[in-house]
Amino acid sequence: MDHRVLAIFLTSFVTPFVNSTLSIALPQVAREFGIPPAAAVSLLVVLTLAVAALALPMGRLSDVVGAHRVFRAGLLVALAGLAASSTSPSLYALYAALALMGGGLAAVFGSNNALLVQIAPPGRRASVVGMNSMFVYIGLVSGPLVGGLLASVSWRLIFLPAVVLTALAHLLVGPPPAAPGRGAGYDWPGALLLSSAVVLLVMGFANVGLALTGLVLLALAVVLESRREAPILNVRLFKDVVFASSVASAFLNYLSTAALTPALSLLYQSVYGVPPGATGALLSVMSIAMAVFAPLAGRLSDRYQPALLAAAGSAILAASLFLYSRGTPIQWAPLYLFAIGLGFALFIVPNTTIILTSAPPGVASAMVAEARVLGQSASNSLAAYVLQRAGGLEAGVYDLLTLLGYFAVATAALSLARYLRRLAH
Repeated sequence: MDHRVLAIFLTSFVTPFVNSTLSIALPQVAREFGIPPAAAVSLLVVLTLAVAALALPMGRLSDVVGAHRVFRAGLLVALAGLAASSTSPSLYALYAALALMGGGLAAVFGSNNALLVQIAPPGRRASVVGMNSMFVYIGLVSGPLVGGLLASVSWRLIFLPAVVLTALAHLLVGPPPAAPGRGAGYDWPGALLLSSAVVLLVMGFANVGLALTGLVLLALAVVLESRREAPILNVRLFKDVVFASSVASAFLNYLSTAALTPALSLLYQSVYGVPPGATGALLSVMSIAMAVFAPLAGRLSDRYQPALLAAAGSAILAASLFLYSRGTPIQWAPLYLFAIGLGFALFIVPNTTIILTSAPPGVASAMVAEARVLGQSASNSLAAYVLQRAGGLEAGVYDLLTLLGYFAVATAALSLARYLRRLAH
């Protein structure tokens, strides 16, 4: 196997691994820095927002200067952020380190697929992409388990595996080609407008003024990008109703699920007194269900209408979120978490298939990735807002689950509408 391919596999593991390990360690971070447990969710907001704001601009930059250069530079920045996070002397230093890490991961995230396609043998590209997805699921499953064990000793240790793997990936990918890329043709105004709009819209859960300003900037970005020959975001694709609704569904799905791990981690540890290791094992049930049922969902989407299967998955997800209510015994938690993972898998695989068959593969892949990171960032921002304004952490978590359930209902409705539209035509 090409050592550069292995480097990409490692980074595909690191991103979900870092997110889930940090989610498990939030109570320990809150305790050390003397902040309420609910406020610790803002750490995840900073990390995921940096990735969401910069992923598309970095993806376009990789087209201009070369995916290898952007990928390798991103690894160095992420490595610096990881090291700084583990040694942060204060809460604000940790915020800055996580933002730095997120910027580096955005560069990695925005260039890894392009680099993978460049270096994978043409006859093996599909299998290599499949293996890359497998590393994502390994990161999702192992993150809570490893994070729980390391957080039992010290939350600062949770970054250690990612530091080692990121450094190894940097060594494996090697130096970029000798021929330098040229920055001509990069849409700097579009990148600035889109990144600013993402930040303001995500932060707009807590401030209407920020949300309105973000909408204005987004509108300006759409107008600007529609006139560019080489835009950061090809807005013309959204004229396709199927593509646009599928991307919106993906965003809503991640919005309704991403905050579950940090919110339930806080609930189990800070309210129910579950140790970090046991909390990690409990939350890994959700990721295991996703990994187990994703291949089945792929086979089912080949046999049945993907939009209908996606609607069914979102309905299962919504029902699980609504039923997991205040007073649910902790011993029932694995059942609900398993059902949530099942619903997620049944939705995400067919919905991704719809997106990838509705637009050019490279652009479609980028939009799948952006919908994911934007939904994750928005979900964490919403969780931070709800938990800090509730009358107690337990009440806040269950209020959040109900709210996320409504977003899952919206996802199901949008998927069902796509199915009915197909029947009508």
